[in-house]
Amino acid sequence: MRAWADRWVALGGNGGQPLTESPLPPAPGDGEIFDPDFAAACVECRPNQPCCLVSGSVTDSTDDTRKITWPLADIEVDGECRKATTLLVVAKEVEGRHLSAKVKAEWDQPTCQVGHTDRPSLITSGLTEGQQRLDTPPSEVALGYPQFLNMSMALRNYVPENVLQAVFAMDAILAFKSTLQGRDGAHFTPNQCVTDDAMGQTLRVVALPYAKLSGELKLALRLVFSTAGIDVNAQAKGSFEGQFGPYQLRAQQSMDHTARTGEAREPGGSRAPGLIGTMADVIETLEFYLGKGNTREQPSRNRTQYASRIVMSQSLTFAPEAVELMPVESSPDLQLAIGGLTSTFKLGVTGRLDFIDALATAFTTQIGAAAIQEAREKMASGRHVKATLEAYLELGAEGTLTHGIASGVTLRLPAHGDPDVAMEGLEQEFEGELKISGKAEIAIEIEAKVWVIIAKAGVSGSLHTSWAWKVRLQDGERQRRRDFEGVVVAYKAHAEVSAESKEGNAEQTGPNMGGEASDEQQWEDLFERVDEDIEESTAKSEEIQDDRDESASESDTEDDPDEEEVTIWKKKEGTWETY
Repeated sequence: MRAWADRWVALGGNGGQPLTESPLPPAPGDGEIFDPDFAAACVECRPNQPCCLVSGSVTDSTDDTRKITWPLADIEVDGECRKATTLLVVAKEVEGRHLSAKVKAEWDQPTCQVGHTDRPSLITSGLTEGQQRLDTPPSEVALGYPQFLNMSMALRNYVPENVLQAVFAMDAILAFKSTLQGRDGAHFTPNQCVTDDAMGQTLRVVALPYAKLSGELKLALRLVFSTAGIDVNAQAKGSFEGQFGPYQLRAQQSMDHTARTGEAREPGGSRAPGLIGTMADVIETLEFYLGKGNTREQPSRNRTQYASRIVMSQSLTFAPEAVELMPVESSPDLQLAIGGLTSTFKLGVTGRLDFIDALATAFTTQIGAAAIQEAREKMASGRHVKATLEAYLELGAEGTLTHGIASGVTLRLPAHGDPDVAMEGLEQEFEGELKISGKAEIAIEIEAKVWVIIAKAGVSGSLHTSWAWKVRLQDGERQRRRDFEGVVVAYKAHAEVSAESKEGNAEQTGPNMGGEASDEQQWEDLFERVDEDIEESTAKSEEIQDDRDESASESDTEDDPDEEEVTIWKKKEGTWETY
């Protein structure tokens, strides 16, 4: 270094005067001296090697044998040598909205040779407290698995917590591949001036919820939807014991749960995986379309404004056997034991979904929405108006989702490697479809003016629309899909008709009950009532489906040039997604 300094001075540097101190400012750092000894080499620094942080680790706080390290350790994966960068941990605690696990980050801690006060350190993301910089080793931090139960309020408000946690725990474990392949988890990245591949690599820790499940759990759920809100009866029974995170689960006796909400909210977009997500999505879908069809951009109506009324019944049998997720000692992997699983979910839906306001909005220029809305307002206020207003879907539903897993399976869930290889040992069946069919009835007559409006058949031939939820097992992956055929009507200009004045107020057929719904109550055996509802729903769905041929024959006729098609609700075509 002295030779280089003298050469620089000889070439005219520093005005030809000998150097007595560094011409560089002392920053970065707080001291006034940049080098320990002016013009002396920094002997701690080695060319092409990390300058400060040369080793470290991230360790499972519950087991010191489970860790990933810097420099990266070699690990054998499917017969090949790879570098270990990922650690799987089990979340058994709760922090905020997360089930959480703790890990301990350690690294050697020399001071920065050039005076940086924030180096060496670890830059982290994905912790329960967000992004952090860890400056002092050892540092224990928490990472989490999001509690999707908080994101499925359509179920959490109505279903006993034990039931949700038990089913969710199983789905969360079986969604292991999606979790591992996603961006979830906590990340730890060394922060120093000079690094290399071994010390610059980001380490990742992924948490899965602890689960231990065994026994049989049965659920009967009955929801009555209306424009005034939702009334719910739920009952769970069975001999079931288990644990989900820190929560102890038991269902050794019957439980009753009743809830009522005064408004029908728009769907929150359930993100929960598996059956819990599907159950929530069905409920949220009906809530959403009930509000869209009947409230004119208002999210709720009071109990004097009944127009829609839908009864949804759900039946679930969930029977896991000897299921437990455990960490593997001296390894970054986890182990899943499954003695067996049987799960059956059935759906029933009956009633009428009113969409008169959506119809009026769609025909703003052609039919005169003001006329319909004015008639509705007069009807609600008790004033006399000569009118008939009908626009609703008569609903029926049928379908079953089943999931079965063969007994006696122990799976190694790998932190590295192909998750599909691990799941190959899982013999399972996963199939089914839930379908809500709707037959439209429309009749609009206001002050002797009749509008001819007919509903068009859905694209799959159902009369006149349907919502469908499907699941399947494809190449070892569980997949789901949701479709909606939409609602399309054909409009023909109104005509004047001769009609005698009607006595009393406007007519609006359907469940215009005015006051409290008639069957908001508890039953001696809710399970029997739900079974009866599902049988009734299946019969109604079959009746609607039997009208396909008639609908198809009508659609074969030439289109009326005087008709104009108008979309009330748009079609939504889904895609198969893995979960």
